[in-house]
Amino acid sequence: MHFAKLNHVGVLNHMHQRILVSLALGLCCSMACAQYANIEGKFRSPSTTLDIIALDTEKGVIAASTTVVQGACSGSIAGVGKVSGNGLRFSPYVREDKNDKCEVVVVFDKKRNSAKVTAESCMAYHGAACGWEGNTLKRAK
Repeated sequence: MHFAKLNHVGVLNHMHQRILVSLALGLCCSMACAQYANIEGKFRSPSTTLDIIALDTEKGVIAASTTVVQGACSGSIAGVGKVSGNGLRFSPYVREDKNDKCEVVVVFDKKRNSAKVTAESCMAYHGAACGWEGNTLKRAK
């Protein structure tokens, strides 16, 4: 009888261990997913927009589009990219030509409530009189 009680207690302890391990793994996974979950959203400035959709919150894969309008000059780029730390890089989904090296670089503040956008080698996507550089975008509410 005494052995049966120990075995019953052992089973309960084993169940508790499994539950705790499951909760710990769930918490770790949700924290990993949460790492990029707050990247999604709309960011705006008077002349620039940035829209981000998380495609894989665990790996930081996103779809993004950005548009700049400064007077009669405008441009836009949409593509798929990756978040790393407080940075995001994406390239046009459809390139102007096969040698196109355009890349949009976004740097977020620590809380990801504001962003600065720059576009490297992207002249084909906007006019000569405008660009993304120098704008601070705020997260839209």
